[in-house]
Amino acid sequence: MLTRKTVVLAKIESVYGTDPLPTPSADAIAVSDLNLAPAGEMVERNILRGTLSPARFGMGTRSIEATFRTELKGSGTRGALPAWGWEGVLLRACGMAETVNAGAEIVYMPASGGFGSCTLYVYRDRLFHKVTGCRGSVKIIVEAGRAVIAEWKFKGLYDSPADASPLTPVFSAILPPCAAPAGFTINGFEPVAEKLELDLNNIIAGRKNMTAANGIAGFEITGRKPQGSFDPEAVVETAHPFWGNWANAASLALNLSMGTSDGNRFSIEAPALQYRDFSSEERDGRALYQVPFSLATDNSDDELVIRFS
Repeated sequence: MLTRKTVVLAKIESVYGTDPLPTPSADAIAVSDLNLAPAGEMVERNILRGTLSPARFGMGTRSIEATFRTELKGSGTRGALPAWGWEGVLLRACGMAETVNAGAEIVYMPASGGFGSCTLYVYRDRLFHKVTGCRGSVKIIVEAGRAVIAEWKFKGLYDSPADASPLTPVFSAILPPCAAPAGFTINGFEPVAEKLELDLNNIIAGRKNMTAANGIAGFEITGRKPQGSFDPEAVVETAHPFWGNWANAASLALNLSMGTSDGNRFSIEAPALQYRDFSSEERDGRALYQVPFSLATDNSDDELVIRFS
């Protein structure tokens, strides 16, 4: 089987774990670096039976872990959801609440309840995997001159694969905006940086249940520790007090904007960024910092806001 002949469909579930029947015409999402792996518990049998040879193990709980990348882009129409597959579905399954302001913008903010879930259909050439009850987390990677990449990690309920091929998928024709130029400031200061990462860092917990198929009733988002990092060139403290902000645990505002076309612009806001321990490095003879940071809330459930317009 050929890895390039891979098609992924994603659709929000109305009822957790119930297949909403995604279709190739409305729910296909272009992905890269897909990894689909079983996650199970081997139940070892340490029985005494007059030999040093091990007994066969059994298989306990079973689930699926899916990781992949997508390009972050707009829906195509300002303030409107598209008729084809789009990353908004995946954001909702990562615990982000969706608000559609018609004709203006689509906003995603972290939620603390009422989490969405999605079903993934994964066709790897002629082998079909259906993964229901998916919940996960996302990391956003911004690099100079490149499209913004979203790295997705999902856990879902196990279902045995079958031989099948999808109908012809319809993918978004929207080209992702590249980070050249991008608007990027920390508390109004514009750093010279090559890379920025923002990680929602959700905690995904399985709900074990002896009466559930494969021993798992589902997956819940039980917490999040949003964080990130960037690599700015070093400056004097009067330009931006990296050392002072770290020492004082200062709360700083991050703003990132991408794209210039209606329907294909997006921005990311983090109102309460705090520097963690950072290090000094160099790039082509210039001093720079590697700055990890944490994201905290300002007014509850607002530590990482994504706006598409």
